[in-house]
Amino acid sequence: MSVCVPEIDSNTGIILLAAGRGRRFGRDKLQEVYGDQPLWIWAAKAAEDAGFTRRYIVRAAHSPAQLRDGWQEVINPDAHQGMGTSIAAGVKAARTCSRLVLALADMPLVEPSHLARLALGSGTIFTSYGDAKTGSPAAFPASVFSELRSLAGEAGAKTLALANVTVIEPRYHASLGDVDTAEDLAKLCP
Repeated sequence: MSVCVPEIDSNTGIILLAAGRGRRFGRDKLQEVYGDQPLWIWAAKAAEDAGFTRRYIVRAAHSPAQLRDGWQEVINPDAHQGMGTSIAAGVKAARTCSRLVLALADMPLVEPSHLARLALGSGTIFTSYGDAKTGSPAAFPASVFSELRSLAGEAGAKTLALANVTVIEPRYHASLGDVDTAEDLAKLCP
């Protein structure tokens, strides 16, 4: 018996945030090998496997990472100022989309099915981390793109006063592990 999984609308995009400096890691963490490939590739593949056809990756200028086929590179010249500038740059580049999912490139275990649930939902949706904490991956309708483009510095989308926000649980909370330090990377099991 096959399960019918709805396809992600072609007007729904995903923005992979990959412009961080990796200060806590001490070097470019996204180029660190996890399993058999650079860390960021895992999140990119999850987005591809989820079925997104409009894919954007926000990176800092002079990023050493080689771009994957099917991804549109967005260079954030203000990446050193914080994640808010990367969100704003990505949303500006994806302005013709009707819905956007924001995901972090340092989350190698994120599940394609979770990204698809965010894409197929409606309104603003954040992911539950438990203990009343929410965050990325998250999804947004076009009606809030202007607010997302106003973000600056370290301010993320959670800092906005958005109406009618839904929170969903991932299938496995371990899939939300992100890599901020070398110890975080060592704890993950490929």
